[in-house]
Amino acid sequence: MKKLLNSAVLKHILIMLFVFSSSPLAISQRKDTDAKVALWNFKKCRERVSTEKASIRILYAFNAENIKDKDTWIDEGQLKIGKNITQYSSRFVELNEDSLANWLNTHPKSNVWPAARWLQGYKPGHWIEYQYSTILTKNNLLEEFATMPDAIESDNQKYAEQLPLQDWSILDESKEVCGYTCRKAVCHWRGRDYVAWFTTDIPVSAGPWKFGGLPGLIMKIADSTNTYSWEATEVKNGTFPIYEPRGAKYKESTRKNVQELQRKLNENYFKTTGTEVIQYKTGKIMNSRKHPYSQLELE
Repeated sequence: MKKLLNSAVLKHILIMLFVFSSSPLAISQRKDTDAKVALWNFKKCRERVSTEKASIRILYAFNAENIKDKDTWIDEGQLKIGKNITQYSSRFVELNEDSLANWLNTHPKSNVWPAARWLQGYKPGHWIEYQYSTILTKNNLLEEFATMPDAIESDNQKYAEQLPLQDWSILDESKEVCGYTCRKAVCHWRGRDYVAWFTTDIPVSAGPWKFGGLPGLIMKIADSTNTYSWEATEVKNGTFPIYEPRGAKYKESTRKNVQELQRKLNENYFKTTGTEVIQYKTGKIMNSRKHPYSQLELE
């Protein structure tokens, strides 16, 4: 009887582990859309405009499977903090733009240019909204500049929101993140529960993506399902240019409209953009692959 009981318990545990590990909410959101990067946007970024100089830059691993291996990261986010402006954008994308700009400068007579010259990152040629958006905060206002993928690159959009966005509860817990002693804070925001770790050693009310509103810099944050996560890997003082958002002009829009389009692009890119891709061997039109997708802002 005891052996049968132990066997039943073990079977139950194995089933629970399988369900948890196979659930799309148990792992970080990956780059699964069929959308590709719009290379034309990179070419137009050859001459970027700096609006302000930041004195500190924080790098974050975004949705990293292995914090020590950048090839497993969806992105390396960068938070640049200036006197009047705070900007969150992709470090991987900025490095790529610099590399491509250098190639164009050394090949001035070329009528073609190479594909994106990626240095690191998971599926570097693919688009995901959290990598191809720039978050700018100024005068208690947050703006998102959303760069769309290849087939609809002319549909880049922007919208604004008032700060602060999150309502935090600070707890009496602490731990070290990236060499800084951090305190714990929790909140429920737009359909998800978040745990953040912030440090008062860097007294700025900012963090990765749209997160902020705490009495110190957010060094680590994740939702309760670990579908989305950021962790600081470097804090550096210096002079860092804050560039105007890259690419084509951005149409005035709303958060609802932008996120509805982003959701459709993730769920069925070909249908949303009206793109037809013919399979070489069969001659049949390809459909977007079905994949689990859970948008960060659920409300």
